[in-house]
Amino acid sequence: MTEKQIEIELKLRIDPKHVARLKNAPVLREVKEGRRLITTHLVSIYHDTPKLSLADKGIAIRLRKKGNKGWEQTVKTSNGLREALPARQEWTVELSEGVLDLDLFTDKDVKKLLTKFAKKKKIDRIFESDLKRSAVDLTYRDAVMELAIDQGVVRSGDKETPISEVEFELKKGHPAALFDLALELQRTVPLLLSMRSKASRGRDLYLGTAPGAYRAAPIKLTDDMSAETAFRVLLGQGLRMILSNEVCVRNDLDIEGCHQMRIGMRRLRVGLNLFKKNLPAGEAVLLRRLLKSCSKGLDGLRDWDVFLGQTLPMIEGHFPDHDGIAQLRKAAEKQRAKALEAARTMLDQPEYGQLLLILGAWASYSRWASGASAEQMKAMAAPVADLAGPLLDQAYKRVTRRGEKIAELNVAQLHALRLDVKQMRYGTEFFGSVYPSKKVKKFRSKLTSMQEILGQLQDAAVAEARLADLTSSLSKDGLVAVGLVSGWFAARVEQELQGLEDAAAAFFEQKLFWK
Repeated sequence: MTEKQIEIELKLRIDPKHVARLKNAPVLREVKEGRRLITTHLVSIYHDTPKLSLADKGIAIRLRKKGNKGWEQTVKTSNGLREALPARQEWTVELSEGVLDLDLFTDKDVKKLLTKFAKKKKIDRIFESDLKRSAVDLTYRDAVMELAIDQGVVRSGDKETPISEVEFELKKGHPAALFDLALELQRTVPLLLSMRSKASRGRDLYLGTAPGAYRAAPIKLTDDMSAETAFRVLLGQGLRMILSNEVCVRNDLDIEGCHQMRIGMRRLRVGLNLFKKNLPAGEAVLLRRLLKSCSKGLDGLRDWDVFLGQTLPMIEGHFPDHDGIAQLRKAAEKQRAKALEAARTMLDQPEYGQLLLILGAWASYSRWASGASAEQMKAMAAPVADLAGPLLDQAYKRVTRRGEKIAELNVAQLHALRLDVKQMRYGTEFFGSVYPSKKVKKFRSKLTSMQEILGQLQDAAVAEARLADLTSSLSKDGLVAVGLVSGWFAARVEQELQGLEDAAAAFFEQKLFWK
């Protein structure tokens, strides 16, 4: 065994009930070329300091027993993350017994790493994984890879979480083959992209970390970054927002998770629109369609969360003993339960799985370039600053086209303006780090003021529509409550419209930070 190697793998989630179907998938039988899946019992024990200082440095130390074949110890470090396709440096040596012995490594790089971060520190077992792995080598197009199906648990103390995963590890060829094969298999078996390692799950168990809403950190671009690299950064951020918040929707853990998941999808839609002229048709069109369809599956849940968590409490505060308001809440909670089920149904649809895999491929390598013209390739190879100005100009023109006559806009036109402003906002956040921060901050502040008012107007319009969904199930008192809420919204809309003209005027008077 070579002590040092680079590990590139694609990780997917699979429901245990679909594993047998995966093993018998026609495309898998073809690429196995007669080879059989070999099942091994793997027990992996992960070590770290009590405060997980090695994990903080991107280092994992693992002991593993492979059935009856003895023990091995491995050190892994991150070698950069192409979002959905981790590439890690890995060092492995054989052991005679299951006792950690870091002095057995001979490679100078890992010895230096361990001397700096691990030696003279208390390192002990933190968690373990106990799995049955069915693995086989595959030949797909010009690539060679290992398929591994892992079924078991990750355990820390008396806590454990189930694992059901499929991993494709690239041994030879281009990473595109991993995604292409996964997409082919996905037509037969539901597979969902995963960006969580077993080690991260084990650390969460050890720390007792509960899943919650994930908010993405601001994107930071550099002047020398190509437009393509920046585009892939945007894709990676959106993908992380979707995947990290999915658990909140599936398990109804945190209502903010649904909101952040929708924001991730919206940012991706805006990003694809911003770069539209520089992307060939084909999968770009498919991605926009999939994002629109999947985000629509979350709309009802978010609308009812806003109504129950923000709108209704304000009315309840003024009418605490009103029977109709209480009835209105119960009716809305029933509708919210239906919307939650619809959102979960969307997460189990083939379109959602397809969306994740294509996004993962686009974020991990230049899959977008298939069919691109020479002009498009040149634009995406140029520094991102060269592309940012024209794209921000386009977004700004869309806002000014509607916004300069804001007092004359009807409800539908205000909604269209809100979408234009949102695209301007996301474009500003995305490209902002390329420009002087003070100018960007000032511009974003005035843009945000206008966006917030437009958002409140949209919330009012959506709430009115949702109220209409409730009327058939309400008594006379409940219908009175609907009138109270509608009246409150009418007064609020009037107030917000007065402030919108001032906010728009302040926005249009300022200088453009990218000029």
